[in-house]
Amino acid sequence: MKTRDALFSIMTSVALLAGLAVRAQNPPKFKSQAELDAWKAIDSVPSLEAKLKKIDDFLSAYADSDFKSIVLDYAVTLASDKNNYVLTMAWGQRDLDANPNSYVAMEAMAVVTANTTREFDLDKDQKLNQAEKWANTALQELKTEPRPPQIPEDRWPAMQKYYQSQCHMALGAIAAVRKKYDSAVTEYQAAFDIMPEPAYLIRMGEVQVKGGKYDAAIATYDKILATANLNPVIKGVADREKADAVRRKGGPAPAAVAAPTQPAPTQPAPTQPAPAAASSDKPPVTGEPAK
Repeated sequence: MKTRDALFSIMTSVALLAGLAVRAQNPPKFKSQAELDAWKAIDSVPSLEAKLKKIDDFLSAYADSDFKSIVLDYAVTLASDKNNYVLTMAWGQRDLDANPNSYVAMEAMAVVTANTTREFDLDKDQKLNQAEKWANTALQELKTEPRPPQIPEDRWPAMQKYYQSQCHMALGAIAAVRKKYDSAVTEYQAAFDIMPEPAYLIRMGEVQVKGGKYDAAIATYDKILATANLNPVIKGVADREKADAVRRKGGPAPAAVAAPTQPAPTQPAPTQPAPAAASSDKPPVTGEPAK
């Protein structure tokens, strides 16, 4: 299960939302049944575009809603989960306009910018510099950010770690595009130290290979493959990339490894409060590395 799903599935459950209302202090509240219905409508449609339209409708109708910052965070998270640069930038800026300290928006914008910027983009330096600023600012905000009232106290540390690790992942991807592979390794290691997800090590192994450090890359892939209950997709990628590192080093030809049927999962920006059906007293709670 993806980290995002493990940490935030509680936020999409109607039954658990009732529990959050009891456990949270000063939770946000709906001011009318119509506002609640508009909130529930957000999650009643399947596509990204349709959800964002419902969010836009909600914000237009209820500009003073207690859930304004929450729903903006949700919008930018939806866009960043799809690695959609245009929508992530648009909703991220809208989020920052309303809340300049939104670490959710800054992390999402940093990650998507890092993942979609290429070596020969004419605006590469400008985009990477901005992404680096977002990631570092988000890390600073996370050091002092108080727990959101709708987040249970026992889940807040895990959410902080998730965002912190994602910011370091973004910084690693930025360094990789700049061909600063040692710096990229340092950032990916920092991400893994905060939240030990094999996807971060996959990225680390890739930049170690790019930097010509084949022994280090092989050791990284061995570490991944030694992980208990390893995701089969991650295992397939690690096997394949290790074989490539061995080949590049000039070692004996490894046994053929079947390529996975889908790309290796990366840590997506966490889905802040996914809207869910709830009664008016039940407050909701708040992409692939470039080769």
